[in-house]
Amino acid sequence: MNEEKPAWAKSMADPPFVSGQFTAELKHNILRRTSESRGKRFSIMKAVCVPLVIASLVIGLLYFKEEAFLSRINPQGEVSGGPAIRNSYYEQGRLLFTLNPEPYTKAGETAGYMIHFEEPLGTFMGKTLTLYAVHQLSGLKETVSSEVITKSSPGYPGLERYTARFTLPVEGVWELHVLLDDKPYGNVQLFMLEPSWDITPKFQSGAYAMRGVEKKVGFIDAGFIADKPQKYMWHFWGNEDLLNGPFEVKAVKQGTDKIIDVYSSNQLSSTNALGGELNGADRNIVISMKLPEAGRWRLLPYIGGRLLESIVVEVLK
Repeated sequence: MNEEKPAWAKSMADPPFVSGQFTAELKHNILRRTSESRGKRFSIMKAVCVPLVIASLVIGLLYFKEEAFLSRINPQGEVSGGPAIRNSYYEQGRLLFTLNPEPYTKAGETAGYMIHFEEPLGTFMGKTLTLYAVHQLSGLKETVSSEVITKSSPGYPGLERYTARFTLPVEGVWELHVLLDDKPYGNVQLFMLEPSWDITPKFQSGAYAMRGVEKKVGFIDAGFIADKPQKYMWHFWGNEDLLNGPFEVKAVKQGTDKIIDVYSSNQLSSTNALGGELNGADRNIVISMKLPEAGRWRLLPYIGGRLLESIVVEVLK
């Protein structure tokens, strides 16, 4: 016996498509919309993830550079590219200060040094803090910094970040001594790598080409012939404190650590040995120089006992 189905059952039997079937056009539209949705999601993910990856790389690079600066000397005191050295000073088991130099410092090149002093600011306030270095092999002594302490390191209560920039003339181990009002305070060691012996390039100042370090020191190079004197005009850039004092030139030949005297102004009468502005420089002086042997030499100009930079020249026979 066949019972008649209710109206709703007949409605359920009809296909759910307006056109009566799942057409190819409908299938294409569904796939297209699905693809577009995935594309939008990918674009959103890309817009969010790429900046995060870049930020992570930048932070990592900054961390690496900071670590490279502070960890050039490892806890055992071994310098990258050099022997084991002592970079901290203790007195009766108490740490007084630690030296952190720039990575890979080379002789003859100006570099930055940071000293972390442990004692409070009152220990140093109003006193003259002097740094001088002694070369371990030759005994050569260089005064590199001297100043009266009148304030703390920026952002710190004491001298936790005391900084100095200086140049040492030859490679090897140096002992850096700290004096406080001319009294020994402590000493550490630092290592200078061998510098480049490439001839120092020239730069233009005014109408002249000068050999040296631009905006620091240079001279008009008339060439060098072994043991033959020649006049040279030196030029200097900097403030009055840097450029006031006796002027000296020393030199060291490639392959040796023996430093010779080339020129020296009168130490007593030449508290201000340099002339005025000339050729775009702040100060100048004309001197006579000669180097005794053919080969490559490093000139070492000093003002007031402090080495400015170094300049490599070729001396002909």
